Amino acid sequence: MRIDVQCHVFPRKIEKYFFENDYPKCARMGEGFFCDFGCQKLLLPDSQYLPENILKSMDQGQVDISVISPNIPDPGFLKKEKGVDFCKEINEEVKTIVDNSDGRFYGIGLLPWTSPDDAVKEVDHVLDLGMKGVMLFSRNGDLQVDDPSLIPVYDKIEAAGLPISIHPTVPMWGDAIGDYAMVASFSFIIDTAFAFIRLCNSGIMDKHPNLKVIMPHAGGVLPYLDGRMPHDLPPVGPDGKPRPRTVYEIMHSDQAWFDLANHSPFIMNYFKGYLGLDHAMYATDYPFADQKRVTELQGTLEYTEEELEKINWKNANEVFQLGL
Repeated sequence: MRIDVQCHVFPRKIEKYFFENDYPKCARMGEGFFCDFGCQKLLLPDSQYLPENILKSMDQGQVDISVISPNIPDPGFLKKEKGVDFCKEINEEVKTIVDNSDGRFYGIGLLPWTSPDDAVKEVDHVLDLGMKGVMLFSRNGDLQVDDPSLIPVYDKIEAAGLPISIHPTVPMWGDAIGDYAMVASFSFIIDTAFAFIRLCNSGIMDKHPNLKVIMPHAGGVLPYLDGRMPHDLPPVGPDGKPRPRTVYEIMHSDQAWFDLANHSPFIMNYFKGYLGLDHAMYATDYPFADQKRVTELQGTLEYTEEELEKINWKNANEVFQLGL
């Protein structure tokens, strides 16, 4: 069995919210959705996001199940009240896609993080829809992931037993790196690392010991900053008190999980040596990479059959509580 834990869909109802939004500028372009953030332009072809085409790609890559979610543009770019309605409606659209997949899709829900009280309520909606996790973008409007107003949301997610999947979006510092497509190519994996560091150094991970957080793209840049991260002296948090654990310790704890949407065999083998594979999961970031390519990559890795079984489905089954 093989489960792809980062696979994206694009319900067309996303368009009605962003066509009337000031930023980013969005429009139809041929058979696709065009989104202009100024520092980054994205064209999302309709055909790639059709459920039947996702299933074809899964079959070609010998993927049995995909954990699906929308990605960007995300609700943090909408006005608060619009973001609340957006999450409710898009979560229901994803649920419909899941229900029509004959058991091959499970869903991750969106939350209106810019409106924390409504985000708490939407967690209940996500549970009612049978979704298996929630998405946390690396920024949510003007809120960083460690903003104190979000603590009740983390309380609720922990109590619900849902994992958080971190996903990049256009960063607050995007205008400074708007040349050469650096936002999508480089800042995304850097900004998700910043988000995880904030969750650790703010004390959110320590105050929510049962919270599980999934870092995308083999940990982004975090595993390669080992020599820069303090291993011995926990940083001082916003309250002036030393944190109980360092980022390094939390990365190696039961709270940190990782999707392996990185298509370099060198990085994948390094990841195994640095973090091990007990919390690592097969992922593609479809449609930005296809399942066939990622599955073929596995044949070049220094992974045992037992390790492949863990990353292909056992770890995902555990963290998403799929009951397989």
